[in-house]
Amino acid sequence: MCRITGIFSLNTPEKISDLCLKMRDTLARGGPDDAGLFLDRKAGLALGHRRLSIIDLTDTGHQPMSTPDGRYTICYNGETYNYRELREDLQSRGINFYGTSDSEVVLNSFATWGPQCVERFIGMFAFALWDSAEKELYLFRDRMGVKPLYYYTKGDTFAFASELKALHAGLGERLEIDQKSLGEFFHYGYISAPRSIYKHTYKLEPGYWLKVMPDHSVSNHRYWSASDFSTAPRLTGSINSLSDELENLMIDAFKKRLISDVPVGVFLSGGIDSSLVTAILARHTETPIKTFTIGFHEKNYDESGWAAKIAEYLGTEHIAENVTAQHAREILPQWPEIYDEPFGDISGIPTTIVSKMTRAHVKVSLSADGGDELFCGYHRYWVMNNLNRFITPLPSILPKTAGYMLGILGNKRVARIVQTNPKLRLPAIEDRLRKFHAVLANWKGNAASAYPYAVGYWLPHEIPALIGHYTDPRPSLDTAGNTLLDGMMLWDIHHYLPDDILTKVDRATMHTSLEGRDPFLDHRIVEFALKLPLEMKYKNRTMKYILKRLLGRYLPETMFNRPKQGFAVPIYSWLHEDLMDLVKNYLGRDALRNQNYINPDIVNRTVSEFTSNKGSVAVDRIWLLLVFMMWAHRYHNSP
Repeated sequence: MCRITGIFSLNTPEKISDLCLKMRDTLARGGPDDAGLFLDRKAGLALGHRRLSIIDLTDTGHQPMSTPDGRYTICYNGETYNYRELREDLQSRGINFYGTSDSEVVLNSFATWGPQCVERFIGMFAFALWDSAEKELYLFRDRMGVKPLYYYTKGDTFAFASELKALHAGLGERLEIDQKSLGEFFHYGYISAPRSIYKHTYKLEPGYWLKVMPDHSVSNHRYWSASDFSTAPRLTGSINSLSDELENLMIDAFKKRLISDVPVGVFLSGGIDSSLVTAILARHTETPIKTFTIGFHEKNYDESGWAAKIAEYLGTEHIAENVTAQHAREILPQWPEIYDEPFGDISGIPTTIVSKMTRAHVKVSLSADGGDELFCGYHRYWVMNNLNRFITPLPSILPKTAGYMLGILGNKRVARIVQTNPKLRLPAIEDRLRKFHAVLANWKGNAASAYPYAVGYWLPHEIPALIGHYTDPRPSLDTAGNTLLDGMMLWDIHHYLPDDILTKVDRATMHTSLEGRDPFLDHRIVEFALKLPLEMKYKNRTMKYILKRLLGRYLPETMFNRPKQGFAVPIYSWLHEDLMDLVKNYLGRDALRNQNYINPDIVNRTVSEFTSNKGSVAVDRIWLLLVFMMWAHRYHNSP
């Protein structure tokens, strides 16, 4: 696992080396073990590499790495888990190897099969490859977007990096904030590929490779998409036979994620997915398993007790730590460095804590990201599906009329009425009603049209007042040929999974020099899950139906059959109590006066509502405002 960067420009060839070194060394946390530089001055190209040594710890794994004839040079970040099989194939074709790294296998795979080689890889990766004969630069990203890759292209300059901070170091003032992407951040809490926060700066989409020609024109090529499998014929068979097939896939995929020349651990939350990863590895490998978890003093957010019971049952060496507001206070000043694009997932705090704790014991850790999106695990799927079943048979005018009436009454008034019923005294009830109002008001025949409102924070009609004009840049949720549940899962696979969940884990782990691996996202498991009949995922109101059946082969049902908690954080109390000074510092009148990104009047009104009314509608929006202003202060000198 590593960090990569590069610049391809004839603008200032004498500065290429210094620029690339500056870019490369902003990424030292993700690659503390070694550093390398490759130059082709005549072509105006430089590649920089920072290495976190996991496989082949010797100098033969040093990068950038070139073929013996010097034609091809690779700058690689990731792991190709089937590299041993590929190596044998290449050796049978007469290719000699000098080390034992998977990077050398990937390099020779390209030299043998060209860019189509990526279709042979099982793994997570983002890499650049230079063809010195044709003066062409290739970039590749894995199918699910586990590893990140940004690129900037304008005029005769092309630059790329694993993280935006490297582009900051090399391009400086050329990076301009994109208003549409800023609106997307406030809407969803993150920015989805191919967009980034900056103009002319993009995320290479999962399942894509691109080629940069000598004239710096760029062509994109898609080699894999989840959409192709979501519309494929559904698998047939009984629950037992399909469970057997899935279990065999998981055993192989999970065992492959243990390939390493350094110690490996597992993030164990106590939920279905991480418990299944741990259980399969504990039973089907000889490797002693170390598990790591974090908990909270606030009981409503804490699953660490369940994680400890599961670890004891499976016989793992278990290490746990509680996260407090003080941890948040220590991490938040580093937030713009860890997540160097505006990023609003508050669970990045505990993810960073568990990564730091884990790194003290191992150098690689497995997590269980993707289980919710692949096997129908989010509570919002259930809510929107039931809402759709209830509303769709009604006359089409009724949802909009109900939304209109809710708007007239106002969320505060309705909240007071609702809370007269003790069973409905829910946290942040005004926020829930605000979203419900938006869902109904934007109901266009079914729930698909309303999903962006259900998962939003600042809602589309609120954002123009905050930043100016805004139109949601994402395509609509697609249910053509599929159910609403399938459509919501696929939408999240394309957006939420790579650009929120996987971004969070990648930045947190690499900030602590830990390699994170995601065994659920082996593309063979993904393809299998996408082709499963829906009733294997959601049946009789049971979500993750097949995973629970499978986990029952390893654990007593009493250990895992309980309501889902998720990786939630007590942000309400933290911001109101321990972190209020941060809100005042970054969102106070003085801080807002000398910036021109967000409307001070809207922010002042939101902050006032938040500070005077604990648990109010504003808390999630306050968090996004705080994150953005911390980021702007760090990268754009806003006070």
